[in-house]
Amino acid sequence: MQITDNLNLALPFGDGLTAFHSPISRAIYEQNYGVINATRAALSRKGIHYQMGSGPRIANLVLKDEGLKDAAERDSLDAQGQPLDGRTPALLAEIKRLTTVLVPGASGYENMPIDVAISQGKIDAEDWSELEAALVFFTCHVMPAKKMDRMGIAKATASVAGGSITSSTPMDLAASLQTSTKVEPTPKPVSSLPV
Repeated sequence: MQITDNLNLALPFGDGLTAFHSPISRAIYEQNYGVINATRAALSRKGIHYQMGSGPRIANLVLKDEGLKDAAERDSLDAQGQPLDGRTPALLAEIKRLTTVLVPGASGYENMPIDVAISQGKIDAEDWSELEAALVFFTCHVMPAKKMDRMGIAKATASVAGGSITSSTPMDLAASLQTSTKVEPTPKPVSSLPV
């Protein structure tokens, strides 16, 4: 498969599931560059950027912390200490919207939005939280990168998160998952085994 500028992330998780994530748009990045870059810096500063793979497991929590700090700096917190503007929740909602789950079934893989997969019990809230963390980690590393470096950074970040970059659509990826399943080897006849 030839890799193009489409930096879609395919991320296996759970029991035979695969997440398909398209990166946020440049406009969404520009609206959220502060919290995205602060999250990346915080992950790096705390030594959890790549160490033991913990960055992809907690990046969503770090993003939420950085969003609260940003709102506090702008004096945009309510009486309960929650952001008034909803910027970070909107960013997380956009990351969720750009992600689908490929769920194996009797007739192949079905492509489901996250909320549908949760409502049908295909994934639970903890699965989504872990997946969201990996997607935030990916976003915080790929989006700030220079255009000429973005593909290399995307591949490296996807690898750290346990996934890969694909130029496929969700439907193409589902078709390739069906053909790439393991086939049990045929046992050799007893007469061909060494004595």
